[in-house]
Amino acid sequence: MGGNNTKGLWLCEQIFPTATGRSFIPQEKLQKAIQQQSIPQSALNPPSPDPDVDEDMDTIVEKHFGEVWAYYDKKSKGFLTKSECESFFKDALEVYALRQGKKVKDVLAVSQSQAFNQIFKTLDKQNTGKVDKATFEEFIYSADLDEALENFIGTTGFRDVKNTVKFVDLSTFAAAAQNKHSAASIVYREYPDD
Repeated sequence: MGGNNTKGLWLCEQIFPTATGRSFIPQEKLQKAIQQQSIPQSALNPPSPDPDVDEDMDTIVEKHFGEVWAYYDKKSKGFLTKSECESFFKDALEVYALRQGKKVKDVLAVSQSQAFNQIFKTLDKQNTGKVDKATFEEFIYSADLDEALENFIGTTGFRDVKNTVKFVDLSTFAAAAQNKHSAASIVYREYPDD
């Protein structure tokens, strides 16, 4: 796993969850970490998708942020050094690559050190060589995995989203419901592009 350990990867999956809760960490790695008691047994059995698809991401992050912080701030200093912060980003990048079914080197748009230095400058607002807990927490709460790694994977800037939704005129269904013998047909309405 590129020198990254399973607990760090698992923690990154907790604060940057997939829609299904499925882990992309290889099962044998999860099992070994469970045997070492570094992650809980439940890691092998992801939760079933929550029926509330709009669950507040802050709630999900809140459940695990303290553990993530404690893991990377091993000496409880209240800040992350540059190397501790880099460990977090390496783990997050490994999780991203696993989800893409690729190796880390294949998802990088720029050199890993160049991207990390750029993101660390953003997080180290006081230019002290460290990132305080409040800044790190704000960053985690404000970004999903793709956004957190945009400097690494090259997704910065405007993203053009193509709208492929077609609008359906449902009035024909209401008319068909009143006249039980006729079938409703779908009528697509065209809307001009803005």
